[in-house]
Amino acid sequence: MQNVKTDNLELFFDCLDESNNLLYEIFHKPYFELLEMTVKNILASEVLSDVDDENIEKLKKIYDRLENIDFSVEDVRKAMQAIILRGFKEMKIPNGNTTPDTLGIFIAYLITKICSNKKISIVDPLCGTGNLLFTIANHLDKECNLFACDHNEQMVKLTSMTADLLNEPVEIYLQDTFNLHLSSMDVVVFDMPHSEYKDGNYFPYDAILHYASMLKEEGAIIGIVENDFFNYDENKKFKSELLKNMTIIGLVELPDEMFKNGKPKIIIVLQKCIMENQKCFMVKLPSFNDIKEFNESLLDIEAWFENKKIRSEEK
Repeated sequence: MQNVKTDNLELFFDCLDESNNLLYEIFHKPYFELLEMTVKNILASEVLSDVDDENIEKLKKIYDRLENIDFSVEDVRKAMQAIILRGFKEMKIPNGNTTPDTLGIFIAYLITKICSNKKISIVDPLCGTGNLLFTIANHLDKECNLFACDHNEQMVKLTSMTADLLNEPVEIYLQDTFNLHLSSMDVVVFDMPHSEYKDGNYFPYDAILHYASMLKEEGAIIGIVENDFFNYDENKKFKSELLKNMTIIGLVELPDEMFKNGKPKIIIVLQKCIMENQKCFMVKLPSFNDIKEFNESLLDIEAWFENKKIRSEEK
């Protein structure tokens, strides 16, 4: 699937939606079970669902509209995410597992500044629906080996369905994030769920220290965390442990308007190396809709990486 017309997104969404609605009339099953049936039918280019001849013809007419159209990976991803959000609404499930596209695109930009090699391994150990991981992969001019993990079976299924439609190979693990043991990762990305300090432990701290062990040298963690992230480290134990082999290279404050229904967030950028006497870049992003102000914010990040490059060449 390559670059294509923007109206194809709506076409793909409509076909998913119409198929789900027809299958509901037949089976009356939960929304995401119907979506799984729809995806399997589309991938097989035939009706695999156990329905009568009349409904087979109805479903075929829906899927035939997808034939001979060159859908882009972004059209497919966005259509699936819109359908998933509709499913959350139908089933009254909070949609906090879906990361906004703009953040995925911005993180892809950060990865291009950190990783110069053309082939990289990326893992999202808290993948939710997979939207963050797929958005990043779709906006990188690199060959990506993708890995994903979530403890929720439904989220893993949704990630798998999207991966199949995108024809994007992904190793997906259904397990607790602390049971995920990978190695030689170039980048770990995540959108950290809301966490409370319990029994002397703060989940984001424990998780980040665990993820750091998955990285190769010079690898990076780029995570979305709540803006009071550092407030829980009263005795500086987390920071002391983290900085043994990691450096905080950037902190990006995100626009408040993105989090009207929750706590504001920041992006923390860590790299597995020791950088002495170099401050991290600190940027407060304006609205993503304010292109002029947004581009000016990027200049600060560009300047930091250019300075880092010069310092490396001088050594």
